[in-house]
Amino acid sequence: MNISRTLFVISTLLLAFTLIIARLYHIQINKHEYYSILAENQQNYVRKIKAERGVIKDREGTILSYTRDNTTFFIDKRMMKNNLPDSIAEAFSKITKKNKSYYLNLIKSGSRFVNLEKKMSADKSTLLKELSIDGLGFTEDYSRVYPYGSLASHILGFVDKDMKGTNGIEKVYNKQLTGADGVYFIEKDVKGGIITFDNNQTRASLPGNSVVLTINKTYQKILEEELAKGITEFNAKSATAIIMNPNTGEILSLCNYPDYDPANYNLFEADNRRNRALTDTYEPGSTFKAITMAMMFEKNVVNENEIVDTENGDYLFKNVHIRDSHKHSALSVREVLEQSSNVGMAKLSQRLDDEELYKYLRDFGFSIPTAVDLPSEAPGYLKLPSKFSAISKAFISYGYEISVTPIQLINAYSALINGGHLYKPYIVKEITGSNGTEIEKNEPQKIREVVSEATSKKMRDLMVGVVERGTGKAAMLENVLVGGKTGTSQLLVNNSYSSNAHNSSFVGFFPADNPKVIMLIVYHSPVVGKYGGLVAAPVFARVANRIIQADITILEGSKKIERKENLFENLIADKSIEMPIEKKQSKTFLNPNKVSIDKAVSKPTTKITDKTSMPDLSNKSLRDGIAMLNTLGMKYRIEGSGRIVWQSIIAGSAIDKTQVCVLICESLNKKIPVNIN
Repeated sequence: MNISRTLFVISTLLLAFTLIIARLYHIQINKHEYYSILAENQQNYVRKIKAERGVIKDREGTILSYTRDNTTFFIDKRMMKNNLPDSIAEAFSKITKKNKSYYLNLIKSGSRFVNLEKKMSADKSTLLKELSIDGLGFTEDYSRVYPYGSLASHILGFVDKDMKGTNGIEKVYNKQLTGADGVYFIEKDVKGGIITFDNNQTRASLPGNSVVLTINKTYQKILEEELAKGITEFNAKSATAIIMNPNTGEILSLCNYPDYDPANYNLFEADNRRNRALTDTYEPGSTFKAITMAMMFEKNVVNENEIVDTENGDYLFKNVHIRDSHKHSALSVREVLEQSSNVGMAKLSQRLDDEELYKYLRDFGFSIPTAVDLPSEAPGYLKLPSKFSAISKAFISYGYEISVTPIQLINAYSALINGGHLYKPYIVKEITGSNGTEIEKNEPQKIREVVSEATSKKMRDLMVGVVERGTGKAAMLENVLVGGKTGTSQLLVNNSYSSNAHNSSFVGFFPADNPKVIMLIVYHSPVVGKYGGLVAAPVFARVANRIIQADITILEGSKKIERKENLFENLIADKSIEMPIEKKQSKTFLNPNKVSIDKAVSKPTTKITDKTSMPDLSNKSLRDGIAMLNTLGMKYRIEGSGRIVWQSIIAGSAIDKTQVCVLICESLNKKIPVNIN
C-alpha cells in the first residue's frame, strides 16, 4: 500500500513538472515574441496626440472655419489615493468657478473612469494640464468653429463628431485639412501609474493644411442678407444666388435660403443643408432666351434689326398655342429679347436644326456637371435630338423642356459675355501649409470656345437693352451700365404647369462695357410679385449697389454713364412693360402693392410720416410721387407720363438711398399691359 501510494505521488509530481516544463517551453520559446509585446504594452502606454484640423479662409485671408484647442479631463479612480479627490475637486473648482462639491459628487458617483470636464477651452485647461496628480488624465478634444455662424454654410459644409468632413469644402478637401496625429510614449509602473515619457519615440502632431477659397466674405454677407430680405419681402419658399467672375470661373459668392449653422448642423433639417445651387434643377424660362439667341447670331441666321411677325401674341404652332405676355404684331430681333417674346423665339429657333441646337447647348455645358469643387452636383437634363418632339425646339428656345442647375446657367452666361470662353467654375483658390507655404494653386481653366467674340459682344449689347428698355428695368443702377435677362418659369403642379407657382429669376452683369461681376438670383415660388422683373431684378440691384460701395475696384477701367432726361418735358414713352399671360385680360395693372388703376383715385398727398420705409406711390400723380421721393432723398427713373401705375421698389420695404426707383406712369385715359417676365 505504502509503495503504491508513493509511486502514485511521484508519478503525479513528474506529470505536473512535465506539464509545467511544457508550458514554460510554449511561453518562453513558442510564444516568446507575443508575451514580450504583451509585457511591453503593460509597461508602456502610447497616447495619441490629435492633430489640429486646417483652417478655411476667404480670398482676403479672413478665417471662416478653424479648430479650437479644447481638452477633456478624466480620472482613473483605480490610480487615486483616498485623499486625492479633494485635491482634484479643489483645483478644478478654482478654474471653472463651479462648486467643489460638484466634482466630489461626480467622482463619488462614477465608476472606474470619470469625465470631469469635456471640451475645456485652452485658457482654462493650461493650468490644469500642469497638475501632477495620480489618476488625473486628459486628452485633446478639438471643436470645429465657424465664427460667422451660418455665413457660407453651403460652401463650407461641416464635420462630424470625429472631425471628419461630411459636406461642402470640409468633405471635398477633408484629406488636405486633416493633419497627422502624433504620439506620446509613456512608461508605467505595475499599477498603471506614469513613471516617465520616452522622448526618443514621441512624435509631435502636424496640423492640417489651410484651404483658401475664391469667395469674398463681404460679397457673401451682402448676398445672404439681401437674399433673406427678399424671402420675407416676396414671401418665397426658398432662394438661390451665385456671384462669379465671368472672366475666370471664380465663384465669389454662393448661397441658398434657408441655410443652417455648420456648428450645429444636426439641429437643422436635411433640406436646409442641401446646396440647391448644385443639386436642384429647374426649367430656366426666359433667362434661356439669351442662350438661344446667341446660337442664332453665331450661325448668322438672324439680324438684330430684321422684323419678326409675332402674331399679336398668340401663335398656333404644331397645334399648340404659344403665347406672349403682351400682344405685339411685330418685333425686331433685338426687341424679341427685350420684350421677352415667346412667339418670336419659337419662330426664330426653327432656323437652327435639331443637331445644331443640341450641340451648342452641350457646348454651353448643359446636361454636363461643371465639376466645380463642391459635392453632390446634378447634371441637369437635355433631350437627345432623336427624342425631340415637333415642339421641343420651340419650347427649349424659351427655357422649357430642359432642366438646368443654377451653377450651369451662370457659367453658361459667363461664356456668353466674356468673349465666348467656357471656364470650369471653381471655389478653391489655393492650398497652403500651416506655415503659409504654397502647396497647390488653382488657375482659370478654359474648357472650350462656345461662341465668337463678335457674338459675345452682340449679346452684351442686347442684354443692356433688356435692362434699359425691356423687362429688367428694376435691375438698373445709377451711372453704371447693367446687362441681363429676367426669367419667370411656371412650375409643374400635379403634372401640369401652374399659373400660380413660379421660379422667378434674373441673370445680370456689370459694368456692362467691362463685365467683372455676373450674378444669378432665383426665387422659388414667390407669392408677392411672382415675376423675375419684380422679384429677382430688384434684389440684384440692391446687391450690386452694395458691392460697388464696398469694392472700389469693380468700376476701375469702366465708363460712367449719365442718363439725361427732362422729367416733365421729355419723358420716355415705354413699350416694354407687358402684362403676364394670366392677367392680360383683366384690364388692371400688375402692381406689387396690389392697387388697381380702375379703382377711384385717392386724394393726392405728399406727406411722409415714415421716412424709413418706401411709400406706396401707386395712383399718385408723377409730380406728387417725385416730391415724396425727393423728400426721402431717393434716386428715381421715370418711364411714361401721367399717374404712377408701378414702382420697382415695393411699398413698405426699407429705404435704401443707393437704389434707383423706377416709376412706370400712364394716362388715366389709356391702359397698357405690364410685362415683368
